[in-house]
Amino acid sequence: MSVVLVHYHLSPGGVTRVIESASRCLTAAGVPHVILTGAPPPTVTDLPVHVIEGLGYLNDVASHTPLRLVHAMRATVQDAIGLGPHVWHFHNHSLGLNLLMDEVVSTLAEAGEKLVLQIHDLAEDGRPKNYPVIAESETLYPLAPQIRYAFLNSRDRTWFHHAGLPLERSMVLPNPISAPATPDGAPAAGTPARVLYPVRGIRRKNLGEVFLLAAISPPDTRYAVTLAPVHARWKPYFDDWFAFASDSGLPVDLAVVDRIAPHPGASSSFESWLGQATHLVTTSVAEGFGLGFLESAALGKPLLGRNLPMVTQDYAAAGITAGRLYDRILVPIPWVGLETLRQHLTRYLQDVLDAYGKPLHNSCVDRVFDAIRFRGYLDFGNLPEDLQRQVIHRLMAGGDRDALQVEIGGTVKPLAPWLEETLSHREPTATPDQLAQYSPDAYRERLVALYSELEATQPGAPTFLPKHLVLDEYLRPENFNFLLT
Repeated sequence: MSVVLVHYHLSPGGVTRVIESASRCLTAAGVPHVILTGAPPPTVTDLPVHVIEGLGYLNDVASHTPLRLVHAMRATVQDAIGLGPHVWHFHNHSLGLNLLMDEVVSTLAEAGEKLVLQIHDLAEDGRPKNYPVIAESETLYPLAPQIRYAFLNSRDRTWFHHAGLPLERSMVLPNPISAPATPDGAPAAGTPARVLYPVRGIRRKNLGEVFLLAAISPPDTRYAVTLAPVHARWKPYFDDWFAFASDSGLPVDLAVVDRIAPHPGASSSFESWLGQATHLVTTSVAEGFGLGFLESAALGKPLLGRNLPMVTQDYAAAGITAGRLYDRILVPIPWVGLETLRQHLTRYLQDVLDAYGKPLHNSCVDRVFDAIRFRGYLDFGNLPEDLQRQVIHRLMAGGDRDALQVEIGGTVKPLAPWLEETLSHREPTATPDQLAQYSPDAYRERLVALYSELEATQPGAPTFLPKHLVLDEYLRPENFNFLLT
């Protein structure tokens, strides 16, 4: 058995960390493997990386064709690890980042190659700008005995099953967990809460909610977000929040790593910020696996913020309480206004459905409009940024703090006292010992078992999952969020 790991790039990010972990696991298990990617890694690496022209982000095919790309991949793999047979492990093949990728995968499927198609993110799931790249594909999701789909959470696996993917040809493959860095120092005893959000501030990370929490936190509490986004698409949203931090005077610092220090005399490194944090926070409205929920336990830091049942239900099934989390922050509807909300919704829905090739009907607006209201309240995390700032301005201008509620497991209580009590806790809700089931060793065992199972299968001719049925699962009204448009 030998393995080919395939991804568009190895730039810093969650998928790259998973691929690096997988490579080290395979090396430890004695499994020959190679990593194919579309661009040289940004830093020197000892991993078996080979760069294939045309394998990166590709919106203009130019001289590339699927068959040429497959030929180049096969030739590189043969030179590196021999004739095979191989298991080809693709990451995010269907995300709409390369015009040729669906045909590359289907070509290999039709040739009877053993494939793992690992889904980290989906064009169908809050990435409408990606969807036109794959909109015409009829071979995006191949099905055959020698093909397995690997999902990061049970929700995505279930929804693909509803669309026609046999459960026995899929699995949940959780990411391996290890502390992302070694904290430098520790907060002094009695330090007011220093709350760190260790992410790039892309739109779905819901930075507005950090500002809301800061506006209602006890005095002297400060919040920080580690990094700015890299992709040009997310920069305007981030820049607006950066300006808002200055204009509002709220205790929130953005893009702090290598720019400002957590206190005078300290380093501005990520490790320094991590060391001085009393808490970690998450306000994201969507994640595939949600490394941050478990990394807090690996670091011994308490986590607070927004619950994402799509990922935390798997942790709960494993006996892990991922943090002190709320399901929604509830804002009274009059703070926004129903007509204002509906106007925003209609405009956003039109853009989303246009990208997905779906018509906008009044009945669709009505269904989503009903789905985003909760007994006279709206969820702050499902408001566009300008309306989030409107709510924060109202709060800062003397709005009734007790009008803001937090919903946890169906119970509603005032946000301010819940937040004050939560920030008083300095211990995590999970322990490093509970993470053993997500360790690199456990991940290696899962990978080897998956590849061994595929090695023993007899290949068959592929059929293809109807792509529109997958899209329908993700476009249900209750799944709409302004920050995923």
